[in-house]
Amino acid sequence: MKIADAIYTAAVFLQLDELCDGMNAADFSVQSPMETLGEEQGRELDMLLRCCRLVLRELSASDFPLRGKTTVHTDGDIVYARLPRGLTHVCGIEKGGKRVPFTEWFDRITVRAKGEVTVLYEEAPPDVTLADVSPYPTDTPSARLLAYGIAREYCLIGGMTDEASIWDGRFVTCAREEGAPRAEKRVRARAWR
Repeated sequence: MKIADAIYTAAVFLQLDELCDGMNAADFSVQSPMETLGEEQGRELDMLLRCCRLVLRELSASDFPLRGKTTVHTDGDIVYARLPRGLTHVCGIEKGGKRVPFTEWFDRITVRAKGEVTVLYEEAPPDVTLADVSPYPTDTPSARLLAYGIAREYCLIGGMTDEASIWDGRFVTCAREEGAPRAEKRVRARAWR
């Protein structure tokens, strides 16, 4: 999913017609959007992009964690500075495909292993730009879910609490649908009379 698609969808939801027209213009470029948009539309786009970053952080901290792994050499201690910058939670450590006990400290992790180990972790999403693609390797969460969250944040920032409540309901429902395993998704059969 492209970040620009989610932001455009949110702009459509929010009925920001001038911004939508600007993003649909032939000379619009996601690499340098401010060059083709007016000052007001540029501010709106910047606000939507900030809202997108907030929603991505919220999703990664709840139902859609971003997972990663890295291999490091250890003598029993792994200093956090040697691990990826956006790390938020260490899920496990493996050596030779088997889990290894570890203890987390404020500045390091102690491991009952020496040599090459693989650190499995969750991370915060990077600050995205309009030209970026989603930090998630799959299409979940979708552009629609992200757009609902962007619309909610935009309305909250603008003081439109009633509208924010509506977008929040759609956001929560969509997140629940996309986060549920396939076996839990059921559609009731219609009764034909």
